[in-house]
Amino acid sequence: MGEQRSYQETHPWITFEYRLAQDRLWRLLGEAASKCQHLSGTPLQPALARELATVYLIRGAVATTAIEGNTLSEDEARDLLESKRKLPESQQYLQLEVENVIEGLSRIDNAARGGVPLMITSEWVKQQNRIILAGLELEDHVVPGTFTQVKVVAGGYRGAPPQDIDYLVERLCAWLTELLAPLEDPATPDDMRFFCSFLAATLGHLYIAWIHPFGDGNGRTARLLECAILAHSGVVPWVSSNLLSDHYNRTRTRYYQRLDMASKKLDVLGFLTYSAQGYVEQLREQIGQVQAAQRKVAWINYVHEIMQSVSEGPTQKRQRTLVLSLPFDRGVKSAEIRRLTVDLAEMYAGKTDKTLTRDLNRLRELGLIRRRGSSIYSRIDLMDAFTPIVKNCPP
Repeated sequence: MGEQRSYQETHPWITFEYRLAQDRLWRLLGEAASKCQHLSGTPLQPALARELATVYLIRGAVATTAIEGNTLSEDEARDLLESKRKLPESQQYLQLEVENVIEGLSRIDNAARGGVPLMITSEWVKQQNRIILAGLELEDHVVPGTFTQVKVVAGGYRGAPPQDIDYLVERLCAWLTELLAPLEDPATPDDMRFFCSFLAATLGHLYIAWIHPFGDGNGRTARLLECAILAHSGVVPWVSSNLLSDHYNRTRTRYYQRLDMASKKLDVLGFLTYSAQGYVEQLREQIGQVQAAQRKVAWINYVHEIMQSVSEGPTQKRQRTLVLSLPFDRGVKSAEIRRLTVDLAEMYAGKTDKTLTRDLNRLRELGLIRRRGSSIYSRIDLMDAFTPIVKNCPP
């Protein structure tokens, strides 16, 4: 028998063990692995891929800070990053919190893309906390990147005894490395790589929350660890590696409930299943956004191809601009068209309604628009070649 440690009395749920005997969890993990594979094989134009990566980077950073009370929105965070402006002094800490998490996520992304192996060590965990807390005004007992020397209480949860933290984090790092060992074998199937990575990521998150090794920033550190493991898995696309933070933020009350139940009721499986369910839902949403982007690109290419039958010149450009300016989700009246975009307003300035009518008739002949009653609709539905047929759906 080894030496009895304080945490074994105060935190008996920290066992470095787990049980997964539940079909629902495995079904969720199977669906998530399949969806990650789907996304990994999806071709996107470089500019669109960069835009999606930026969107999910900012969304993840805003989500993981919002859980801790940060009030910046995604739009506000993006504007601050792109404009390089600063918030008023009293609000600058909100901006810095988000910027620090973006810095941490960007380093993880760069390391994963650069093929730098993920070595989960006590020092690596400290480094994530150091990044997260850099420059922030903190309580006197909090030193970024240094394990706490005082008892930490978050809400009603008390962290592990300070004298045991070094031991517990070292043991956690060794345990996660063991869980991820199958990834070192190139012969490990992709679905098994995903299972190992997801379990290690969510268990690592849970145990950092349980141990609470730092005076501040434990939740953000836990979520960076989670993201890093998924990003280095070799089977999870970067845009999908930080989706869990958004899930936790959207379901913040349930998130804290699941963390609480995992310790009080030893319900680790409940936390894993909750995380897996949210991850699948986030992946479904993400795939929908990627498909919508692909659909738009396909439509633009199709319009350009069809418009080759129209002689080049102002008329072709005007008609092409018109059809590409039509909204995809609703019809518009003829009178609205001139006001859809600034470009259309300029192109039809000085033109009569007869010109607009001729343009619409030509686009209808080309099969690029349709009329229903008095409304005009884009024919982007032509791109939906493999959409399931819904019975009793009006044409």
